[in-house]
Amino acid sequence: MEPVNWKELLQELEAEAAALRKESTRARDLRRRAEQSLQLAESASAEAEIINRLDFLLMGLTEAAKENVCTNTKCPHYSKRCKMR
Repeated sequence: MEPVNWKELLQELEAEAAALRKESTRARDLRRRAEQSLQLAESASAEAEIINRLDFLLMGLTEAAKENVCTNTKCPHYSKRCKMR
């Protein structure tokens, strides 16, 4: 197993995250990659800065990957794209 270049991997993930324009499918795929990278970084005892940046990236991707369909049964936009979210 070759050593991981954390900064290069992080730059690649951040660049792809910045390119997302409300594309939830790509965001979900990228979120999975970021989750795997974070787990790998934690198990390999990577620098705290790398782990923190991956964590913040993961939070942003989680928000970007959210479905924009309303699940509130009392909302007038239930099961549709909610304008109140």
